[in-house]
Amino acid sequence: MTGWLVRFSPLLLLLMLACLWETATRLGWTDPRLLPPLLEVMRVLGRLLQDQRFLADLSLTMQEIAVAFLLVGPLGLGVGFVIGESELANRAFGPLLNLLLSIPKSIFLPIFTFAFGIGFLQKVVFAVTLAFFIVVLSGIAAARSVPKGLVAAARSFGASRLQIYLRIYLPAMEALIVEGLRMALIFTITGVLLAEMYGAPHGIGRLIFAWGEMSKMPELFASVLLVVGLTVILNELMRLIEDLRRASRRGAR
Repeated sequence: MTGWLVRFSPLLLLLMLACLWETATRLGWTDPRLLPPLLEVMRVLGRLLQDQRFLADLSLTMQEIAVAFLLVGPLGLGVGFVIGESELANRAFGPLLNLLLSIPKSIFLPIFTFAFGIGFLQKVVFAVTLAFFIVVLSGIAAARSVPKGLVAAARSFGASRLQIYLRIYLPAMEALIVEGLRMALIFTITGVLLAEMYGAPHGIGRLIFAWGEMSKMPELFASVLLVVGLTVILNELMRLIEDLRRASRRGAR
């Protein structure tokens, strides 16, 4: 019984929040002009998902997210792995990476706009820049999590570099790599939406910003719920794939 409660606790929490949202608006605890009823928001979302212009904006945003994610994942993890493998490189670049990570990248949006315009490329480049440093740090942590004693033992038994990477590095780093990719996804989505809000002609971010300015709260909350839902689904899919891989490895043993 406890196991089922733990497994479904996030879903139960979401249901409780949904009920609280709907109850608070129906009983007048909140201003419906600022927080419309959940059922009304869901009706608006259903209408938006039948609107071809909205679907075109959603498709563009998803394409920008996909391209940025496919770029920043391998790039950030690769750079992080190279730095993490070298103690000298880690000491040289580690403090710089942490410094760059602490700088809010959104303040550079005007520069990205001047350099790349307001089209597809600007959204992708900004999202990659926003997510890159997080993913690099995950790559460094993954590389440094590899047991050096196992690597030395494998080399002493004549294992090739490929065998060491496949049999030692990959299993040791897999959890941190997946976590890095999940962080890359979250920051990529954030970067694309922020870039779209800054003067983009199309995209979900532009619609969220416009509806907020016009105080169209049902449309605003509907689009935000859609983004949150898609983000959660994509993260859970990555988690499910990782769980299935772990289960298959345990079965093979």
